Amino acid sequence: MNSSFHSSVQSLISFCETWSGNACSDNSQWLDPSVRLVSSHRGTVSGRENVTALLQNDFADLDNVSVTLTNTVERRNDKDYVASAYLHGQASRKGSGRHNQVRFGGTVVMRAGTDESQPVIHTLHLQITWTSGARQLLSGWLLPAEESGWHQGFPQVAIISELDAPWHIVPENHRDTSEEQGVIDTWYRYAWALDQADFKLFSTCFSENAAGNFTPLGYISGRRNIIAAMKAFRLPWPWMQHYGEPLKVCIQSDRQSAILIIGRIIAEKTHDSGEREIYGAHYRVGMEKDSHNRWSICWSEYNPGWLSTDDVSGIDTALPRNR
Repeated sequence: MNSSFHSSVQSLISFCETWSGNACSDNSQWLDPSVRLVSSHRGTVSGRENVTALLQNDFADLDNVSVTLTNTVERRNDKDYVASAYLHGQASRKGSGRHNQVRFGGTVVMRAGTDESQPVIHTLHLQITWTSGARQLLSGWLLPAEESGWHQGFPQVAIISELDAPWHIVPENHRDTSEEQGVIDTWYRYAWALDQADFKLFSTCFSENAAGNFTPLGYISGRRNIIAAMKAFRLPWPWMQHYGEPLKVCIQSDRQSAILIIGRIIAEKTHDSGEREIYGAHYRVGMEKDSHNRWSICWSEYNPGWLSTDDVSGIDTALPRNR
C-alpha cells in the first residue's frame, strides 16, 4: 500500500489487527466496555470481552490470515466520530488440498463519542460483501448471496447501507485535513455512494459540467446524465465494491482544481511475481472546488491495464481541454 496517502486511523488498524489475529493481548482498550458489534456473517454481540473474543477467534482454524484496509475515511464533529474502510482478506488451511485458499471482502464502519482524545468505539458494523475460492473454510459464517442477489426466504444480512455513510453521520467534518486528503476523500465518497447505491450522496460528487469516459458506458457529459447512466449501470450488481488506492494528487497552481490518480485494487492479485504492488486499472480524476469551497469531480476516466507504482510518474496529470 502506498504509505504516502494511507490514512493511519488507529481504531481501524486496531480492528484489523484484532480480527486477523495479530493484536497485542492488551489491544482491546479501543473498544468501549459496552461496545456492540453487528456483523452480517456472525450476528450481533455486545460487550468488550465478547466482541474481542469473536474477532480474535473468527479465523481460529485457518492459517495465513491477512486483512487489508482501503478507502479509509475518518470524520468527527462536536457530537460524533465515525471511521470507515473497505476491506479485503484471505486465509487458508494447511493440508486441505490444492484449492485451500478463501478470499473475502466487505466494509467496516465504527462510531464513537467525542469525549475522549482517542476514540473509544461504541458501535461496530461489519458487512461481508463477497467471498471467493474455498468458501467452505469459512465455517460458521453466514455467507452473502452475491450474484444471485436477495430473494424471498433469504436471511436479512444487510448491515451497512446509506444510513451508515460517514458523510451522512458527520455532514460537516471538523477534523483538520489537507487539500490532498480532501481530494482523496471526494473519490472515496464517490466509491461509497456508487457501491451502496446511494444516489443522493452520489449526486454530491460531481460538478454540473462534469464529463468523462466511464468504461464500459463510454463518454458521458453533464451531471444529470452521469448520475442517470451510473444508476442504471450499478443496480444489477449488489456485490460491487470499488477498492481504490490514491497514487498521486496534484493540486493545480490556482488551488481550485486538482488531478487525482487512483489505482484500482484487484483483491485477487495485489502483487506481481517480483512482489511489487500492482493495480488492475487506474482512474484519472479531475476535481474543482465549488462555491462552498468543496471538491467535486469534473472529469473522470477509467483506464484498464495493469500497472505498478513505478508506472505512475508517466501518467498525464493535466486536466483535459474541451471536456
